[in-house]
Amino acid sequence: MQKPVRRAVNRTSSVILVIFIFLVGSVSHVTAQDSENTVTLIDNSSDFDEPSPIFIRIWCQKSSCPGMELKVTTLEENYTVSDSNRIELSFEAFGQVDFQVTANGGTSLDDLRFEMSEWVNADSSTIIIEDEDWLDNVPSPGITVNQEIVDPIWDCPIDNCQKIEHSGTHLIVGTLNDGSDKDSIEIVGNAGDIIEMPWPLMPESVDIEFWLRNDSSKTLLDAFEIDDDGWFRFEYPQDGNLWLRVKQLPENEFAVYELYILSHPPNLEASWGELSADWGDHEPLPFPIEAQNLIGWISPSDTEGDTIRVESASRMDISLNCWDRLDEVNFEVFLISSDGTLSNVEGDCTNAITTDVDTVALEFRMTSESLAEWNIALTEYPKGDAGAMGDAPDRLWVDSEELGSWPQISFNETINARMSRDEFVDIFSFEVTSANGSRLHIDADLTQPVSYQIFVLNQETWLIQNASDGGLIDTPHGVHAIRVEKIGDASLTYYDFKLVNGGEIIDIDPDSFTDQSNLFTDYYIFAGFFLLAPAILVIFWNRNRWRDGLGQIDIEQHELRRLRRLRERLTALLAEEDTNEQVIDSALHQLGDSPWRAVVEDWGEPLLRHNTEQVEICAWRINEGKATMLIGIHLSDSPWELAAMRVYAPEGSSVNIAEVSPKHLFNGDEIFLDTLSPRTSTFLRLTISGEPSNIGFHLSGLVNGEPLAAVPNRAIDWS
Repeated sequence: MQKPVRRAVNRTSSVILVIFIFLVGSVSHVTAQDSENTVTLIDNSSDFDEPSPIFIRIWCQKSSCPGMELKVTTLEENYTVSDSNRIELSFEAFGQVDFQVTANGGTSLDDLRFEMSEWVNADSSTIIIEDEDWLDNVPSPGITVNQEIVDPIWDCPIDNCQKIEHSGTHLIVGTLNDGSDKDSIEIVGNAGDIIEMPWPLMPESVDIEFWLRNDSSKTLLDAFEIDDDGWFRFEYPQDGNLWLRVKQLPENEFAVYELYILSHPPNLEASWGELSADWGDHEPLPFPIEAQNLIGWISPSDTEGDTIRVESASRMDISLNCWDRLDEVNFEVFLISSDGTLSNVEGDCTNAITTDVDTVALEFRMTSESLAEWNIALTEYPKGDAGAMGDAPDRLWVDSEELGSWPQISFNETINARMSRDEFVDIFSFEVTSANGSRLHIDADLTQPVSYQIFVLNQETWLIQNASDGGLIDTPHGVHAIRVEKIGDASLTYYDFKLVNGGEIIDIDPDSFTDQSNLFTDYYIFAGFFLLAPAILVIFWNRNRWRDGLGQIDIEQHELRRLRRLRERLTALLAEEDTNEQVIDSALHQLGDSPWRAVVEDWGEPLLRHNTEQVEICAWRINEGKATMLIGIHLSDSPWELAAMRVYAPEGSSVNIAEVSPKHLFNGDEIFLDTLSPRTSTFLRLTISGEPSNIGFHLSGLVNGEPLAAVPNRAIDWS
């Protein structure tokens, strides 16, 4: 028997597209209804460049699809198959092939499920197609076999699966010419390899057998059990080679079958070989990207189990999801610290976790007493600082450390980060690639409770050479750092900022400048006179005032009229029996806002006047015959704190305060004024009780932290 050759599968894109559309049944080319109530669901044509074995199966998804019929027209033969539940057809396509699916009214494409040979859409390097008839029976021991064998190896080590070009034959396409034709195929492998194979795509009349052949015997193996999802999963048998034998009943005719098979050798679980219970000194696996799972196999013969390590970082919030199809795998999870210490994670890979401050990796340990495929999915949410893994470190790096642990940020991009309750500093790295350096500053929301610093570092020692508080700084070529510090209490803090690149530093040569100031001499003279003219005018207007002395203040007539009206109004209010305190308080505040000298001049000579460097006190009697007086206090340049005024009778009967406006605390003969601001005037209206013949005043308080008192040297005659 000649050795079958592996045929390259060349199909035009149009053929593949038409076959794919027919397979999924997503487009109905023609929809019509004739007098017999027949609906045409599909009416398509395809061109095949060379003879191609095709198998089609159509399932009715409901209890019955009356009138369901498949018509296939080729250059050499026409096929028509009808059934209300299931249609199967095997044929060889070549040239133009027409496909038509019809059914009685009430049946649509949504009611049908299509299965069709999938090899037309697969990678030709992974397919073997029967060219000349394969062996009918598994060869007896000692017979030389010239038939090509199938190597379904899936070379995908867990640590570098994305970096290799996959090889292996996974699709086997063959035909049985009639009921007497059978095909036997050898599958390469070693004891302990894990074989995966879905139930073959083939007619219901076709069956498959598993054989073991070695140098001394060939044995029909007991049928492997098929899993709930329709796949065979078993270990490659020991002491021989695995053969598949495809057969059908004698009365059957031409049949096309398609097998898909994968082999997972333990020695290809990782680039260094089989996974074991000890990860060893190998580098941790990269943290998986979104929608990427870590997958492996474990069998009963693997008593140690599998162990993998995945890189991690400080304070990562990770969602763990570990599973196998039948819940037969035991998962254990450990946190690996920077010093190699392991700490167990509770929950056995079912809970969300937050890594420790010193965590550098996660370790997963899997064991099982049965054949199982384990799956691990990891997701970090929310993302770490600056989109990197976990939390940014709280210190600068040193010469012996790798920079990968410090998130590197880009210019002019918004950086989002956060600080947990127990952290107060984040350090980020950035690189200036411009040979002359760059001018940088930080653009941030000033309402956020954090502060920023840009560090310019020595590229050999990593010591800080220059720094700014986020403002503009010239940063030379190399790697430098940003320090973010939390302000305030320990709390979860979110912040964002942008490192703005203001452009390359350009050194300007002083010799390139020419002094041309002489061209602007006339302009400088004109500008000087123009800017000084207002000052000259002001000096002219105030010449008499300055000549007579700066201490004299001219009071405008309108100010005197306002004060006179205010005095008359206040005097009239106090003369009434029912006084309005709000109006009186307003009048007193207006006196306080007026120039002190103008008030004194308007109210006339006070009964008492006491003047020192710190304070001036004046007292007037209001409404002769009533025990009411007006007290004015004017401070100089220093405030009086805890100020209080005492009204007392030096001789004769005692005096008490009956009422004060504006409202102040008073007790007996003492008023509490609190703090008096510098260069302000305060006016009080006092009502006196008792019949003193003389009244004296005593003002006390703290001035510049020292106690001070102002006591007039004479009293008011109050008789």
